[in-house]
Amino acid sequence: MKRNLLLALVFVATSAVAQFTNDPALNSIVRDSSGPEEVVPICALNPQYGTTYVSWFNQNGMGSYDFSMQALDNFGYPAFQPSSLTVSNFPQNSAIFVYDTKVDNTNSMVSAFQDERSGVLDVVAYRVDQSGAFQWGNSGISLKDSLATGGIAPNVGILPSNDAVIAWIADGSPKDWISIRKISPAGNFLWASPTRIIDSTGVASFSRPQIVPMLNDDFMILYVRQTGSGLPASAMYMQRYDASGNPVWASPVAVSSKLIGFAAYPSVVPDGNNGAYIAYSSGNPSNPSMNDVYVQHIDGNGNLWSVDGTEACTSTLTHRMSPKIRFENGMANPMVLIKETDAAQGSSGVTIQSFDASGNRLLGPDGFAVTPITALYDEPYDMRAETDGMIILYAEGTFGNQQLLATKVNFTGTSVWTPATTVVSSVVSNKSRAQLTPVFSIIDLSNQIVAVWEDDRQDVGVYAQNINYDGTLGIQVNISSPDRQQLNAVVFPNPSGSNSFLKINSTTLDEVTATMYDATGRVIGAPAFLSLTSGTNEFKVNEIFRHSNLASGIYSIDIKGEKTAGRVQMVVE
Repeated sequence: MKRNLLLALVFVATSAVAQFTNDPALNSIVRDSSGPEEVVPICALNPQYGTTYVSWFNQNGMGSYDFSMQALDNFGYPAFQPSSLTVSNFPQNSAIFVYDTKVDNTNSMVSAFQDERSGVLDVVAYRVDQSGAFQWGNSGISLKDSLATGGIAPNVGILPSNDAVIAWIADGSPKDWISIRKISPAGNFLWASPTRIIDSTGVASFSRPQIVPMLNDDFMILYVRQTGSGLPASAMYMQRYDASGNPVWASPVAVSSKLIGFAAYPSVVPDGNNGAYIAYSSGNPSNPSMNDVYVQHIDGNGNLWSVDGTEACTSTLTHRMSPKIRFENGMANPMVLIKETDAAQGSSGVTIQSFDASGNRLLGPDGFAVTPITALYDEPYDMRAETDGMIILYAEGTFGNQQLLATKVNFTGTSVWTPATTVVSSVVSNKSRAQLTPVFSIIDLSNQIVAVWEDDRQDVGVYAQNINYDGTLGIQVNISSPDRQQLNAVVFPNPSGSNSFLKINSTTLDEVTATMYDATGRVIGAPAFLSLTSGTNEFKVNEIFRHSNLASGIYSIDIKGEKTAGRVQMVVE
């Protein structure tokens, strides 16, 4: 009776332990507590491992915020129960500023943000692995610039050496500047003092830094030079730095002669060959009152396509804004995602444009309309490359009345999925800050990406949903033989401390291999070779995998034979 109860509990779906679902009305809850709000999520993933890290700020009931994180494995199971891991509860400002989260080359999360532990807003950084170990100490590392009175808006870059470069806005007098630090995986500063981008004349301030890692441990920084009072004029520049933090180019390169909005962040990605692509929004050259999108390329020597790059679309009748540039996963050409509206900005659609190596438009003078400009008001958020096209994530509906949708088009704009659109979240609510991980495939799962977003369905919370390569949702096992039958497998008790049992119900005789993986997709111990009978088969987990004590965490057991296949999740407390 007790064993049957435990078996039944395995199938209870809860927000704490549920895997990704195929029901768009039941998205995975990363965190959505009743009352306090969870806001400003960032997701990051290293495709080599498939762990989706999500960071955010949550209200703590004292008029401030804590900084929290969660790590979802390939199936969507969260590593930290029952809700999340609090990374920092040091005093925060009542406002949240720009921050950043990346995943390094060994699958640890590196986050940099600002708090008031020193009495003023200043930048701190943490490195946390998928087990929750604080690799830079429980209090992280303070990045205070001794010449500044504070700091905000950090950006993180992970170099091939796995060192982290972090740049932020340093609060100074008479003008703000950019400070840069390089930190080893062990948490040591690798330069004696910060590298600074500063105007010694006190005329200009510098802000909005973004790190672009290069192939040889050099890096570039895209940043904004601000001049004037009030809402300052904002011009984009780039500089290359060597591994010691010294500038490589004789002088910074102006990315464009055009100005950008006083708070706008351009979109920038590496080109895989020591250069970068930049997408930005500025005025239309023929009608400056209309917003427009441009794409620029810079190589490792500071050479540009042209003074301003290439205008993505040439129409003078629509606004184009919110660009997101992508060049990844074997793409032959960069592609930009654009929000396009009518002149009154009451209707909106989704547009893409691609460019060749010289900056010529490849999808016509006005790009390709993924969705038309209509009153449905489609709001594009992100796109990621698969081998046969781009998966595009967008919201549809007006404020407070939105669903989250996805579609896939090939690199010339032709729809790939049937039907063309997948509903990612059917719950009608306000949705914002939606983003996609890179495409990944781990231990026989089909290629998938994970969408993460802020959702007002309860108050404000953070949700996630996987999307498979074919537009379906939920876990999709890649079984090479069409004749394989799906096994019904469970682990009990689950969660457990030790002495768990693996129960496999099979409808046929088969010789199978059972392989255990940790949350990062690494194999634990040696595979087990099991003989299945038709009916119920029961095995002791620690005996078949020869592990008397497993570390706390989430494990997956992959079972595969000539006739059967299956997978089961196990939680060790």
